[in-house]
Amino acid sequence: MNYIDHIRQNIKEPERVSCLTEAMMWETHGPLIWQASKFDGTPTFYPVYHWKDYYSYSILALIIKKGNLKVNRSAFEKAAHPAFEALASFEIIDEEIVRIGGVAVSENSIIDPIDYVDHIIRALKMDINEIEEKNPGYTNLVLCGGRDSLNLLLLPWNNPVVALSAEPNYPLALEFVKNNDLDIEVRRLEDPFDKNTLKHESLECCCRIDMVHWRWGGHLKKIMEDYGKKAIIWKGQFGDNLLTPYWKEYVFPKTKFNIYGSKAYRKLSFLMPNFLKYWIGEKILKGGYVRAWHIFAQRQGAHMGFIRALCDTLALSAYHGKEMTKLYKKVNLARAVQHDIRAAIGRKLLGREAWYPHINPGPEVSKFRQDAHNPEQFINMLEENGIRIC
Repeated sequence: MNYIDHIRQNIKEPERVSCLTEAMMWETHGPLIWQASKFDGTPTFYPVYHWKDYYSYSILALIIKKGNLKVNRSAFEKAAHPAFEALASFEIIDEEIVRIGGVAVSENSIIDPIDYVDHIIRALKMDINEIEEKNPGYTNLVLCGGRDSLNLLLLPWNNPVVALSAEPNYPLALEFVKNNDLDIEVRRLEDPFDKNTLKHESLECCCRIDMVHWRWGGHLKKIMEDYGKKAIIWKGQFGDNLLTPYWKEYVFPKTKFNIYGSKAYRKLSFLMPNFLKYWIGEKILKGGYVRAWHIFAQRQGAHMGFIRALCDTLALSAYHGKEMTKLYKKVNLARAVQHDIRAAIGRKLLGREAWYPHINPGPEVSKFRQDAHNPEQFINMLEENGIRIC
C-alpha cells in the first residue's frame, strides 16, 4: 500500500464530535481527521487545518479527503521561486483549506527574571505531567541539540526518557548526560537518504517549506517502530525566543532597517538606561509576536504536524504546552529576559549547577532534500495517485 492509499484507509471514518479543541487534537495521538460542527480556540503554534467541517494537523489528509487540489496560485508561485524559504503559516497550497490560529497577545504582567524562571519550571512540569497522564506507559523521546532541549532531560519525567541527538551534537548530548549524572540513554539520530521516504516527506510537506531543515523523518519513523509506536517525540521548539535575548532579533516585518536596528539593540542594550532598554524591547516584541505566528508557527509548529503524520505518533514541543502557552501570553520578555536564563532553569531543576556544552554546532542542512518541496513535483505525485487538480 503506498503512502496516499494508506492515508485514504485511515480517513474513511473521521472522529465525530460537536465541538473540537486544540487540546483534543494535540494531547493524545488520535485520528488523522476529525469532523466537528465547530472549533473552539485560537492556536498560536500547533497546526490545525480546516476544510468544511473536517479538521486535521495534515494538509495532505484534507486534500485526499477532498479528492482534489484547488491550487493557490500565489502559494504555488512563491514555492516555485529559486530563493524560496517558506510560506507564511496561513498560506496553503490548496486555497480551500484554512489554517486556524492567530497572533498571541501578551499581558506583560510577568517582568521579574527570577519569577519568570519559577513560572517556566512550574509550567513545564505541569505540561509534561498532563501529557504523561494522558499517555501512560509511553516513552519520551527528546530530541537534543542546544540548552533549550538539553534542559528537558532535567525535568521530573514519570515515564521512560530517551535522548535522541544527531551529529555534531550527539557527543555533546552524551557529555551532558554523563556530567550531570543522568540515567538516560542517548541514541544517535541519523538521516540517511531513502527514495520512498523522501517521496512521503515531499507529499506531507505540501510545499510549505524548503525541506533542508525538516530532517530525520525516516529514522524517527524507524525508531518509533522500535517502541511499537508507544512513544512521544519531544522538541524544544522556540526555546531560544523564550529563554534568551535572541528575541531581540526576531523582528517583523523583516526589513533591512528593522534587522539592522534589532542587531544593534542586542549588542548595545546593556549600555542603555532601563527605561530606554525596555521601551525599545517592547516595540520589537510587538512585531515578534506577529513573526511567531507568521514564521515560527510554520517552520517549527507545522514541523510537529509533519513529523506526527510521517511517524504516526504524537510529536510535541515542550515549550508549547497548555501552561507554557498561558505563560507566553503573560511574560514581558523585554524585562524578564535581558539575559540568557537557561542555566538558571537548569540549576533549579538539577538542584546544583548543571554542566552544559560550550558550543552548539548544529547539524548541516539536508542537501538531498533541496527542491523536494517543488510544487510541480507535488502536483505530479498527486495526479499519479488519482487526486484531481483544479
